[in-house]
Amino acid sequence: MRYEIVSGKEYPVYSRKEADELGLSYKHPFDVSEGDYGISSDEEVSVCLKRSQMKGGTLKVKYPWGPSFVRSGEDDIKSIGRINNYTESGKNNRGKFVSKSDNFKKLAHLMAQPGMTKKAAIRLVFGHLPDNKRYSLNKTMRMEVFRRMVNDELDKIVEQFPIGKMDTARALAAVLDRAMDWDGDKMGKDGDSKIAVSILDKLMDMNDMKSKGRVITTHQIEASTVEHTLADIKEKKKLFKATQTEEKHGLEQAAEKKEESDKEEA
Repeated sequence: MRYEIVSGKEYPVYSRKEADELGLSYKHPFDVSEGDYGISSDEEVSVCLKRSQMKGGTLKVKYPWGPSFVRSGEDDIKSIGRINNYTESGKNNRGKFVSKSDNFKKLAHLMAQPGMTKKAAIRLVFGHLPDNKRYSLNKTMRMEVFRRMVNDELDKIVEQFPIGKMDTARALAAVLDRAMDWDGDKMGKDGDSKIAVSILDKLMDMNDMKSKGRVITTHQIEASTVEHTLADIKEKKKLFKATQTEEKHGLEQAAEKKEESDKEEA
């Protein structure tokens, strides 16, 4: 069982098996009255919310999964795979309207401007609106299609007023300093070689160093860093082992001296 929300109210949608287990009586939507149960072509069962006669004998029936037009008991009624439950096809035609609307194009352009607010942009394009209209506009502005329109406008602004190469390079260099955690002219103990290599890669891109050599150089830098790290670990292991051996020998010598002293006293 699943639920569909229509006008703020939840309606259960059963599978045919669930409906049979509950003892529900259902028919094809063409033969069902309002308040009775109908079954879709996808074998889902739910209550008929509205049934109205149209010209030419066509019926418009509304179920929790959406409205449909039926002309006979043989027509297909789709309930699964619908993007929405308020259009006959279940397709999202609202997005097409938003993308082609001059008012929404203006709104997207304004929303991309620095310091612009939703409230101010809506007032500039649509004037003063009642609360219900403003609420509907806010919902539309949250749609993916409108967000893409705003992003497109932002891209146009960036192309028109690009950030300078030097500004970007300085920012990357500052991040590189933090990633390297410099200890003199070497990477410090808190340095991150992966981040450093990534930043170097971006800086090289900015300087048009795009070639096979760039990739090789990057790999060499990373390999060299890893190699030094492994060498440090090996050196520390050797040092630890030598220290451990010396301490052990020291304990053994102390034990031998104590045994000799005990023998002399005896």
